[in-house]
Amino acid sequence: MAVNRGNLKTVVEHAWNTARTKDMSADNRKRSTAWVSALADQFQENYRLERHRVFWKGNCRNKKNFGLNELLFDIVVCSVSTTESLQRQSKPLEFIVDSHWQIESEFARSTREILVDMSKLVLGSAENKLMVASHRNPDTERDILAQCSDIASRCGSNLYFCFVSHPEEWKRDPQAPSLYEWTAGDWEELKATAG
Repeated sequence: MAVNRGNLKTVVEHAWNTARTKDMSADNRKRSTAWVSALADQFQENYRLERHRVFWKGNCRNKKNFGLNELLFDIVVCSVSTTESLQRQSKPLEFIVDSHWQIESEFARSTREILVDMSKLVLGSAENKLMVASHRNPDTERDILAQCSDIASRCGSNLYFCFVSHPEEWKRDPQAPSLYEWTAGDWEELKATAG
């Protein structure tokens, strides 16, 4: 089953709950890594077909065929195909044919870092893109979404923005993730769908 508008909120919430069960004595960087890994694992669960690959820093499954774990973004979900090598002892070589998701996650408090990562999403050609940033107060979150609107209008894909509590808040009273979709030139909050 693929991740789409209908189940993205559930995927994000499962990843969030998983990441928060990791070692709470870890520093913020390790918690941030746990978040990206949990989110990537959720995408991996939903793209188990033989011809799909999920790239992220903590995934070494793609190292043999691609020589790397992470590919341009924090998380990339794509379809692959093969071609035969030109060597005498021919062997199949994988290559990417479609990009389904490109995801960036930035917990830095600086809005500049968010704009940089949002700009990366403009560069990609995935059918779906997701930007993750840390929760702020509601007014600041609205300001961040407004500030990212000009970039969002240039992404040319299904675009989503998610606020998740900063790792330093995980021990206290973290907020649940909130998810927005860029639609008709504005951000609309997405709710989990039933069933």
